[in-house]
Amino acid sequence: MAAEAKLLQREPAGGWRRLVLAAAVVGWLLSLVWLNLTLPERVPTHWSGGGVPDGWSSRTSAVGFALLLPLATVAPMLWISRLVLVWPDGINAPHKEWWLGRPRRLIRFERLLREDLMVIVALTLGLFVAISLIIGYAAHEPGGVVPAWWFPVLVVAYLAVLTAVTVRIYTGSRYRPDDHDRELA
Repeated sequence: MAAEAKLLQREPAGGWRRLVLAAAVVGWLLSLVWLNLTLPERVPTHWSGGGVPDGWSSRTSAVGFALLLPLATVAPMLWISRLVLVWPDGINAPHKEWWLGRPRRLIRFERLLREDLMVIVALTLGLFVAISLIIGYAAHEPGGVVPAWWFPVLVVAYLAVLTAVTVRIYTGSRYRPDDHDRELA
């Protein structure tokens, strides 16, 4: 079945999800440019629980880290959906048997998963942009000190939104079988 599905044309991702991902990528690239143009040679890059820096890096290292970490962590997520067509038995999703029942369903499932991963990648890029902004802010503050509440608020907000997205994926109607769709029935 996966072999048949690979021969079918992929469904394009939905517009708003692509727009959200594009906005996150633009924000990330702008944060990289901003960091590169404004950071001093010595930059705080790690803080204690009180917001006092306990780790410093060079500007080159800080910008390199802000570039490479997202590329290494979130960029591969965009291709995970292709595993649906390579290893369909590895799918762990609601109504798995229905989605594996026909090649066209597998193609639709791949698109739905790709769209959800676009949202998760955009959210995670937003986290990296926020961290870059904190680094840029701290680099210009005396002693590199930042408000201690920034990090917990940022992490809790990220985890809350990520949890909401994940719950929607597993409990929403997106992945429910649709036998009324003639293309999938």
